[in-house]
Amino acid sequence: MAALLFGANAFANILDSIDIARADEKHAQITIHFGPEIQYVRHVPDAEGKFLRIFFRVRNPGFSESEVMQEVLRSPKSDLVPKFTVAYPELVNGMLITFAKSTTFKVRPGDDNHSIEILVPALIEAKAPPAPVVLPVAEPAKAVPAVAEAAPKEKVVAVSPATNKKKDKEKAKAALPTVAVAPLVVAAVTAESPATPVTQIPDASKPDEAPVMTAEKVEATAQAFLADGRDAFEKADYPKAINRMNRILSLPGNAQTQAAQALLGEAREKNGENTKAKAEYELFLKLYPTSSDAPRIKQRLAALPVTDTVKRVARVRDEKPAEWVVTGSLSSYFFTGQSQQDSGPMKKDQESLISSINLNARLRNSVTDTRIVFRDADSRNFMQPSRDYNRIYAAYAERTDREVGYFVRAGRQNPNGSGVMDRFDGITGSYNLNPDFKVSAVYGDAVIFNAPFKKTFYGGSVEFAAQLARPGASLYAIEEKLDGLLNRRAIGSEFRYFDGALNGYGMLDYDLLYKGMNIGMGQLNYMDKSGNNYFVSYDYRKSPSYSLLNALPSSGYSNANDLVANVGMTQSRQLVSDTTSASSMFAAGVTVPVGERWQFGFDYRMSEITGTNATIPLAQMCKEIQDGANPTDPLCVEGPRGTMRISEMGLCVTDSYDMITKTCRASSDASGRTNMYSAQAIATNLFVPNGIGVAYLGYISGPNYTGQNLGLSYIYPFIENWRLENNIRYYSQHSDSGQNSTQFSPSVKLVHQWRPDLSIEGELGYSDSKNTGTTTSSNKREYLYLGIRWDYR
Repeated sequence: MAALLFGANAFANILDSIDIARADEKHAQITIHFGPEIQYVRHVPDAEGKFLRIFFRVRNPGFSESEVMQEVLRSPKSDLVPKFTVAYPELVNGMLITFAKSTTFKVRPGDDNHSIEILVPALIEAKAPPAPVVLPVAEPAKAVPAVAEAAPKEKVVAVSPATNKKKDKEKAKAALPTVAVAPLVVAAVTAESPATPVTQIPDASKPDEAPVMTAEKVEATAQAFLADGRDAFEKADYPKAINRMNRILSLPGNAQTQAAQALLGEAREKNGENTKAKAEYELFLKLYPTSSDAPRIKQRLAALPVTDTVKRVARVRDEKPAEWVVTGSLSSYFFTGQSQQDSGPMKKDQESLISSINLNARLRNSVTDTRIVFRDADSRNFMQPSRDYNRIYAAYAERTDREVGYFVRAGRQNPNGSGVMDRFDGITGSYNLNPDFKVSAVYGDAVIFNAPFKKTFYGGSVEFAAQLARPGASLYAIEEKLDGLLNRRAIGSEFRYFDGALNGYGMLDYDLLYKGMNIGMGQLNYMDKSGNNYFVSYDYRKSPSYSLLNALPSSGYSNANDLVANVGMTQSRQLVSDTTSASSMFAAGVTVPVGERWQFGFDYRMSEITGTNATIPLAQMCKEIQDGANPTDPLCVEGPRGTMRISEMGLCVTDSYDMITKTCRASSDASGRTNMYSAQAIATNLFVPNGIGVAYLGYISGPNYTGQNLGLSYIYPFIENWRLENNIRYYSQHSDSGQNSTQFSPSVKLVHQWRPDLSIEGELGYSDSKNTGTTTSSNKREYLYLGIRWDYR
C-alpha cells in the first residue's frame, strides 16, 4: 500500500505538452503529449466542429480521474492552426479541445502510448512549384503585373519548365530581354513551413519593392543553385539538394529547369521520400516525355519502393534570426464543501485554494528548436494547514537540432519510454545515426513527492524508427538503485506501427534481478472505410513494479537498507517476488458513427489482480527488535523453534505459522475477475450548434457484487463565449453479502470566456450516497468551486 501511495502522485500532471508541425502541403499536425500511458478510445464530433472531445483512458493501475484537478494547456504560437485550448478531465474520460473557430480534423493515436495526434487543415498552405509564368510582351519600361489574370491581352510567350523545344526556347529568350521581370523573394524555410519554399512576385511598380530580376539574372541564379545542389547531392546532403532544386523551379523557366526537375526526384529518392520522389518523376515524364533522361527516369520510377523510408525530412538551415516566443497560463480555483453523515448536521469538510502556473518559452528556426518549460501547482488547505504543499511538476530546458540530429533535455521531466517509470530530475538525449536509427540515453533521480527514499537510474536504448506502413522497434536496458542498493536491472523493447487505418503499440519489460516479466502490453486502434473505430488492448504488469519497497510491509522493516542488512539481498529479492501482485487488464470496443450527428460506442473491459504467497523466517523478523534499544521486547521469545515473534493472534504477526518450514506466511487473496460492459451515445449539434449530449450506461460484474452505472451530460453553448455543462450520474451496487449501495450525483458548471486571454468558471455539485443491508448509513455532500485562468501569449 505504501508503494502504491508513493506512485499515485507520480502522474498528478496528466497533460504534458503540445507540438504543432506541418504534416504535408495542406495539413498541420497537432500532437498532444501526456505524462502517463494512455489509450485513445474515441472522439466527437467525427470530423468537424469548434469543440472536439477526445475520450481516452489512463493506463496506470490505481489511477482515478475523480482525484485529478482539471488541467488546461494553451496552444503554442503558430500560424498553421487556429488558436486552441486543451482541458482535462472533461465529461467521463474526456479531454476538450476548444478551437478559436470551427475546423475539420482527423484524430488518431500517436506513434507511442503517450500522445494523440490531430490533423487539421493548415491556415497557410504550402505552395507547389509554380505553374508556367505567363509574361506579356511589353515595352522595356513596363513591369510584369503581379497577378497573371490582370495582364493586358497582348501577345504572350509561356516561359515554362515544359518549354524544351529549341524553337520555344528561342522565342522565350527573345521576349525576356524586353521585359522587366519582378524579383523572386524566396521565403525562408521554417520549422512550420514546407520543404518547398514559397515564392512571391512583388509588384515592381511600387517603390518600396525590391528591384526587378532580369533574364540574365534568372539564368545566373539558376546556374548557381544547380551547381550548389549538385555539390550537395554528391556529398549526400540531400535536404540541401532538395532545397536548391526547389529554388530553381521557383524561378521563371530557364535552361536549368529540366535538370533541376530530374535531380529533385533523385534527391527525394535518396532522402527516403519515395512518395514525393514518385510525384517528381511523374511530373518530369509529363513535362519532358521525349527527353534523353526520360528512359532513366522511367527505370528509377519503376524501381521505387512503395513506402517512404524516412520519418521526417531534415531542414536546411535558415538565415532568418529566430525569436523567443513566450506562452503560459496562471489559474486559481477555490473549493468549498460540506457533508452530512446520517441524520447529523451539515459540517464543512473542505476549504482550499489550488493555483497553478504553466510557462513555456520557445526559440526555433528551420533547424533548431529550443524550449524552456516550467509547471508548478500550489495547494492551500485552510482547514488543515499542515496539508499545504507546493509541487513543481516540470522544469526543464531542451534543444533539438534537425541538421546534426540530436535532442537533449535537462531538468524535471515526465518519463518518455525506454523503461523509465517515474517523473525524474535528470538528463535525457538522443542522436540520429541515420534516418532509420537513433540511440538514446537517460540519467536521473526519480521524483516521488514526500518519499523517504531516493531512487537513481540510468539507461540507454537504440531505436529503429517506424515509418508509414513499416513497423519500428526499440531495445533498451536500464538500471536503478534505491538508497544505494541495486533495485532494478531490466531489459525491454517497444514496438510501433502506423498507417492510414491501423495504429499499434506494444511493450515488454523484463527484470533480470527478479527474473520476471514486469510489463507486457499491446494496444491496437483501427478505423475502417466506413469510419468505424475499433480498439483492443491487453496489459499485464506487476503492480507495483518490482522493487525492494514491496517487501517492507510484510517484513516489518521500515526501509530497504535495514531489510537487506538483516535478511540478505537474495532473500529480500525472493520476498519481493513473492509479495508483488500482478494486474491483468483487457479491453475492446468499437465506435460507430450514424449520420452526421450521432456516434455510438460499445466497450468491454476485464481486470483482475493476482494474490501473493510469501514466507518470512521468524528469527529474521525478530532480529531488528533484539538489536534495538529494548532487547527484552515481549514480542520476541526463545522457544523450541528458536527466536520467534509472537502476537495476540499467535506466533506470527502475518497470516499463519508453518510448522514444517518454521516460517510465517504473508499472503493476500486474488481480487477475482471483474467484467465491465458499457454503451455510450454521443450527439453533436444537439438542439443548438456545438451542443453536445452524452448518455452512458454501464454494467459491472465483480467476484461478489454487481453494479450499474448511468450518466447523462449535456453541454449547452449560449450567447457568445458562454457554456453551461450539466451532468447527472447514478450508481447502484448489490453485493452477495446482502449489502447494497446507491449514489446519485448531479452537477452544473458555467464557463465564460471573458476575454481572449481570461476565462472564469464555477461548478455546483451534490452527492447523495446510501448503504442498506446488514448495516445502513447515508451521506450527503454539497460542493462549490470557482476558478479563473489567465493565458499569456
